[in-house]
Amino acid sequence: MRRRSFLTLPAAAGALQAQDPQPRRPRVAAVMNVYRPDAHADVFMSRLLSCYRLNGKTCHPKVDVVSFYVDQFPINDMAHEQAEEYGIKIYPSVTEAICLGGKHLAVDGVAVIGEHGDYPRTPRGNFMYPRWRYFDEITSVFRADGRVVPYYNDKYLGYEWTDARRLYDRVREMKIPFIAGSTLPLTWRRPALEFPRGIELQELLCISFSDLEEHAYHGIELLQGMAERRKGGETGVESIRYVEGPEVWKLADPSLLDAALKTRVNKVIPDEKAVPQAIQIRYRDGLKASVLNLNGTTRDYLFAARAKGHAEPLASCFYIQLYNHNHWSFMVRNFEELVVNGKEPNPIERTLLATGITLFGLESRLQGGKWLETNELAALHY
Repeated sequence: MRRRSFLTLPAAAGALQAQDPQPRRPRVAAVMNVYRPDAHADVFMSRLLSCYRLNGKTCHPKVDVVSFYVDQFPINDMAHEQAEEYGIKIYPSVTEAICLGGKHLAVDGVAVIGEHGDYPRTPRGNFMYPRWRYFDEITSVFRADGRVVPYYNDKYLGYEWTDARRLYDRVREMKIPFIAGSTLPLTWRRPALEFPRGIELQELLCISFSDLEEHAYHGIELLQGMAERRKGGETGVESIRYVEGPEVWKLADPSLLDAALKTRVNKVIPDEKAVPQAIQIRYRDGLKASVLNLNGTTRDYLFAARAKGHAEPLASCFYIQLYNHNHWSFMVRNFEELVVNGKEPNPIERTLLATGITLFGLESRLQGGKWLETNELAALHY
């Protein structure tokens, strides 16, 4: 080999080495109540681990799930098989899961799926899911390390208002990139319906189904996602009450009820014995809203509104796929965007207010359906 040729080899090799290596993919810890078929952990995490479909396209995850904490292991547990399949370690504590067994925060994002599992209910009917415990443990590590990472909290913020409020306050205090809430504001709308900001709304109706605590919440956050776009933005909630029985059918403008029901997509399983339930909401600016929970009448989440300048109600089905759950792909995408780009797709205040409406609605049921003044919610403006 000639000397000149020999001397050029290290330079070429150095040039190759100088090229940017593949950037490390963000690492995520998953904290879950339970990982069983069709639980929220399944419909969210299984998509995040492999791939998911969204609007006819296959999407491959942009993050790597590297650790699990699982609170309960029922007979149909999926966590152990999924951990083995994907080479993920299941840690015995939340702290160890986000520190990967070490002493410091070792992940770039946290997904908390604090839904489902065998937990008792409060007297008002809320499942006592340990979302606050998870949040407190995780943010304690954040404080100790002096840094935060993006955080996803599945569904509502807490089964007690004090927990929900202090969770919100700590997120804002620590400037945690944070998303929470329901998939319903994210899913397909049939027909398409999007309110322009500043729309003048007069009355809102949402229809849900199944268990009031578990599923009417989705209707409440759906409704709030539409209400917050009205002229003046969100002004807070003045009072709330629970209603059941024949009176439910008289709560909303009949034309709103008819318009909403006409948008149903999924086939209905009739149930003549089902008792209609509702939560009525009075906003501080005079807007009226009702969330009707109508088992035997729908298996869709439906919405209708009366707005100034529109002779007919504006209505849509917020469509969910009952069996393959692909509407969850929107939430998986949002979580990835939060971790990769720090993008918060919707205001956490929406979830805080929807949490409060749910809690006060259930409290009204416990108190026999009386109107409850909601001073805690009246101050929520955004």
